[in-house]
Amino acid sequence: MSTANEKPKVATNWVMEHYDDDVHPPWKPLPEPLTSNVTAAAPLEFDLFWSMRSPYCYLVIDRILALNASYNVKANFRPTLPIAIKAGGFPGAPWYRWNYDMMDQHRVAKFLGIPFRRPNPEPVVQNTYPPDSADLKMPPEQEQPYIHHLTRLAAAAQGQDKGLAFLDKVTRMMWDGSTDNWPAFLIEYMDRAGMDGKATDADVKSNPDKYDAILEENAVAQHATGHGGVPNMAFRGEPFFGEDRFDLFFSRLKQNGLTRRSESMAQLPLESWTGA
Repeated sequence: MSTANEKPKVATNWVMEHYDDDVHPPWKPLPEPLTSNVTAAAPLEFDLFWSMRSPYCYLVIDRILALNASYNVKANFRPTLPIAIKAGGFPGAPWYRWNYDMMDQHRVAKFLGIPFRRPNPEPVVQNTYPPDSADLKMPPEQEQPYIHHLTRLAAAAQGQDKGLAFLDKVTRMMWDGSTDNWPAFLIEYMDRAGMDGKATDADVKSNPDKYDAILEENAVAQHATGHGGVPNMAFRGEPFFGEDRFDLFFSRLKQNGLTRRSESMAQLPLESWTGA
C-alpha cells in the first residue's frame, strides 16, 4: 500500500497544473464550464474520496445524500485508508493539529445540528491521549484490529455500487452516537445498505488483496487531484477538500449545468448552502 509521504504515483496533478501564485502563469488554464445538457441519463460525475476514520466525512454525509437525491449527479464513492495509517501517525504535522480537530469536530456537528460522537472503539489504534503528551505513534497493521478490515468493507461497497448506502447506514451507525461496539453491528448494517453483509465480510477476510487493489487504485486517483485529505469531492479532477468546501463544490456543479431530478423538487437541507 502507498503512504502519504511517498512520491505521488502520477507525474503531475490537477493542483500542480493550475498552480497560480500571480507571478508565474499556470501550466494549464482553468477548464471552461461544460455546456452539455445534464439529465438523469447524463449526470455530472464526481469522485468522493472518503475515510471511515474521518469525522469530517461523517459531517458531510447528509449534504452528499441530499445532493444525490435531488440533483442529476453521480457520486463515485472511493474509500481510502486514513492519512494517519498511510503516514504511520502524523509525522511533521503541526503540534496543535490533533487536539484542535478533536475539539472542532464537536462544534461543527452542533452548528450543523447533526448527532455526533466519536466511534467506540476508535477505528484506529493510536496514542492520542492525554492531550498534553500524546505522541500520535501508530502501531503496525497487525496491531490494528479495525481500520484495515473496515476500509476493505468500504471498498467492497464501492465494488457493489453500494457506496452511498454504505455511508448512510454503516458510517452513520458508527458516528451518530446511537451504537456502542460498532464492529459487532457491521454485518447487520451492511445488510441494511443492500449488501449481503455476511458474505461480503467473509469475502473481504478471505481475499484482502482484492480489496487492497481497489484502495490502491483510489489512492492513485486521489494523488491525481493534488490533495490527499478527506472528504475530497473531485469534479473534473478539481479537488474540493473538507466538509466546509461543500458550498464551493456545489457552486462549481451549478456552473457546469447542474439540474434537478424531475421527480424531486426538494431543497437541499441547509439554508447556508450557496445557490441552493
